[in-house]
Amino acid sequence: MSKKRAVAYIRVSTEKDAQLHSYDFQEQYWRGVFDDDPETELVGIYADKGISGHSVQKRPQFLVMMQDARDHKFDRIYTKSVSRFARNTTQLLEAVRELRDIGIEVVFEKENIHTFEPTSEVFLTIAATIAENDLDVDSERMRWSVRHRFENGWISIGSGLYGLRLTAENELEIVPEEAAVIRYIFDAYVNGGLGSKRIADALNETGVKTRSNGEWNAKHIVSLLRNEKYKGDVIMGKSVSHFGVHRDNTNGEFAPRYYMEDTHEAIVDKQTWEAAQQILAERGRNIPRQVPTHTFTSMIQCGCCGTNFVHKVNNSSFKWRTDIWACGRSLAKGIKVCDNSRIKDAVLKEKFVDAYNEFIKQRPQGDSLIALQEVLEDLRQQERDLAELMMQHLISKAAYDTQRNQRPDR
Repeated sequence: MSKKRAVAYIRVSTEKDAQLHSYDFQEQYWRGVFDDDPETELVGIYADKGISGHSVQKRPQFLVMMQDARDHKFDRIYTKSVSRFARNTTQLLEAVRELRDIGIEVVFEKENIHTFEPTSEVFLTIAATIAENDLDVDSERMRWSVRHRFENGWISIGSGLYGLRLTAENELEIVPEEAAVIRYIFDAYVNGGLGSKRIADALNETGVKTRSNGEWNAKHIVSLLRNEKYKGDVIMGKSVSHFGVHRDNTNGEFAPRYYMEDTHEAIVDKQTWEAAQQILAERGRNIPRQVPTHTFTSMIQCGCCGTNFVHKVNNSSFKWRTDIWACGRSLAKGIKVCDNSRIKDAVLKEKFVDAYNEFIKQRPQGDSLIALQEVLEDLRQQERDLAELMMQHLISKAAYDTQRNQRPDR
């Protein structure tokens, strides 16, 4: 009898030494557990290190394992516990049901749950709910710990904050060469009248690099101008990370924010910083909304439904990117509403040039044009004469309409 092909799934949530030791232990355990098993052969191990169990979509090895299962590369999955497999009840049950439908069993060793057993889903749901609740409790505990440290003056900054660095004593200190760039940015913006893009261009032209050794851009400059740390203050609690899910906290919905004044040496004085904020606000109010326009915008109507054709870019991220024009109604509501075909921008421009050249070629010139203008003026005079006769009641309205409709230009 052929052996069952088994794989093991391992997950540790952080890269800390204790967690990595747990990973090494689990890997050795699974490699040895089937050595003397006459019915089962371990054919592979899938392992996600330093990744939360909150979402399976962010675990690359889990996704590889699921695809290999669909390709029937093994018959059974072993894992240490429900919490190692997934901590989201919905995603756990969806994955287990899919595996069961394609004939692959999952064995949760700690809970002794085998998904081919009839009662497995009931016990699995209970175990998964407990695991998910533990995740919420741990998350709240972590948030409380962070808030408590904020209340006691603890400071945390990202490694990318230009001009400042955090010491081992949890103090902010100035990086002199970067601080000089920060002062230039504020001075150029407040006193020099330069915009964020021009400042970024100037820094790039002089060879100044960002903290990550990259190029400067307008968005980066604006973010530096808004950062209160350059005036010596710190706002903690701007955002909250919840097991890999980063949430904005600017409105205070998730946790209180803590504003700490004069926590460290300032790079720019408070008056300069406040002046920069005022200019940012004024320029923000005065920026007109940029609506992209193209050569034929609002000039082409759909021959099927009469809606304007709109410009669209196909495959914008690839070298075979194509500018096209399509019926706006068809784009919004689908081809069932309007099935008019699309046209490439290059083809449309080519046809326009052809039509224009044909118009120029057929357009009357010289004596012919003068003759046409004389005929047109004569017809206009006849219409004026008819109107005068009708107003003087010399002809009836019916006679006027008859004569007018018999004109050769009608």
